[in-house]
Amino acid sequence: MNYFDLHCDTPYECCFKKQDFLKNSLAVSGEKGAVFEKWRQVFAVWIRDDLDEPYRLYKAILRDFKEKLSKKPDNLTPYFSVEGGAVLEEDTDRLYALKEDGVRILTLTWNGENRIAGGSKTEKGLTDFGKRVIREMNGLKMLCDLSHLNEKSFYSAVELADYPLATHSNCKAVFDCPRNLSDNQLKLIAQKGGIVGLCLYPKFLGGEVFDRLYRNIYHLLELGMENNIAIGSDFDGADMAAELCDISKIPLLRAKLHEKGLSETVLDKIFYKNAENYLETFDKRR
Repeated sequence: MNYFDLHCDTPYECCFKKQDFLKNSLAVSGEKGAVFEKWRQVFAVWIRDDLDEPYRLYKAILRDFKEKLSKKPDNLTPYFSVEGGAVLEEDTDRLYALKEDGVRILTLTWNGENRIAGGSKTEKGLTDFGKRVIREMNGLKMLCDLSHLNEKSFYSAVELADYPLATHSNCKAVFDCPRNLSDNQLKLIAQKGGIVGLCLYPKFLGGEVFDRLYRNIYHLLELGMENNIAIGSDFDGADMAAELCDISKIPLLRAKLHEKGLSETVLDKIFYKNAENYLETFDKRR
């Protein structure tokens, strides 16, 4: 099968656990990804909201991981994102540096608050600096990731962003928790041509992973979002269920969803084509 994953935190784990990429004890490795014919992976550099020198840490993690990717498997096409707008500190020019580094996506916050906005565990809204950041991102054709934002920040950001998406978020209608998105939020992303990467973290699914992921997909299909559903696993960024503990288990996930009644056509879209089409359409607009 082909697989496109919008979010994993493997760079951070590889760096601080001193793991190789091709073969390691993590959830994502070149060896585990050999189960796919084509594999496109967004590798996120995780930056907490409260770090003293976030940009220096970002550079160190990215440099380390790019070195480890120099021996990547042939089936892998890597992309890069930064999970945490704190990386910018107070300098929108950092966006230009990120783009030079090959970063395609910026997640505005993590769970707390930074100079841009408030995350899901806060009540802070989008700041004036945050508005400037999004406008600069629009000009640079950078994708604006709305995962992790609280509702107040989300609605301000989605209105301003030309290229919004949620790389790893689920449906609040299926399981109500602060990190999940309401139907209105999901529809606003779709109306702007964005996609939603469903997260495999059990605490955001709210139950048995195969059943709950199916319910999320079914709900999005009911909302008319067949072409906006993708996967954003959050591997190496969250504690996963044993039956879906690493990337080699993704074919099993697809098989379980097919058993529950999802067609091969829909599954092809969810696991690869929707994200591929989104990136290809986006690239044509650059």
